[in-house]
Amino acid sequence: MSKRQEEILNQAMDLMIAEGIKGLTMKKVADRMKFTEPAMYRHFKDKQDLVVALIGRIREGYEAVVSKADRSLAPKEYFRELLCPLLEYLEKVRGVTILFLSESTYSHDDVVRKALLAFYSGMIWHVAEYLKEARERGQVRGDIDEEAGAVILVGMVQSLTIRY
Repeated sequence: MSKRQEEILNQAMDLMIAEGIKGLTMKKVADRMKFTEPAMYRHFKDKQDLVVALIGRIREGYEAVVSKADRSLAPKEYFRELLCPLLEYLEKVRGVTILFLSESTYSHDDVVRKALLAFYSGMIWHVAEYLKEARERGQVRGDIDEEAGAVILVGMVQSLTIRY
């Protein structure tokens, strides 16, 4: 991604936080960038492309946080080590993930829906894989369903994000 695209994503993120997905338009982002709307289309094909890029950026940030947690730790310590930086990251992106989920604008948009699903599936996969590894080390009971546990834990993080 180019430096200019990164700058555009910064402005798009700020605009979306202020006005929601409905308020995120190519023209408004172009205005914030101090260039014409047609110039936006040199960097992003359309609004959908811009939104998918925003989701990708948030996903990369999430994955960077998760990758720093020591997977060899026992569950209590692992989640303590993971959750504080994760909540700090979600605060940094100012809960924009919840905006993606709460805005009905894109519920009919298959491309954006798939990007969101990939993001949340990745979150669940990371936690489920950790739980599986912890079970194999004898740190988690054998009757725990890793995927169900991961869905519950990711849901708790989403709930904290909403309240945070």
